[in-house]
Amino acid sequence: EPEMISPDSNLYRAHPDWCIHIDGRSRTLGRNQCVLDLSRGEVVSYLEEVFTGVFRSAAISYVKWDYNRCPTEVNQYSSHAYMLGLYRLLETLTARFPDVLFESCSGGGGRFDPG
Repeated sequence: EPEMISPDSNLYRAHPDWCIHIDGRSRTLGRNQCVLDLSRGEVVSYLEEVFTGVFRSAAISYVKWDYNRCPTEVNQYSSHAYMLGLYRLLETLTARFPDVLFESCSGGGGRFDPG
């Protein structure tokens, strides 16, 4: 799941603050993962570059974009900012890789709007 991060990863060790959390509280795990905070521009920029590197290194034509978590450490403002970050990420990737088919299976495909 591209929006998740494992606490047992180099990325988490380098940037534990990139996981959605409330300061002073332990992070909530689901299937041993935290949710990356896409409301942060530096997180989105990092993912843009990582995915760009992966897509350029292999003949990728199909990506199944899954997400099966409901973050608990969010508020009405951070949820909106998160979605704007996700839209930015997907807009960048679909512009850079117009021949790659991105399938949204998150929430039965109902998580993304057609616009």
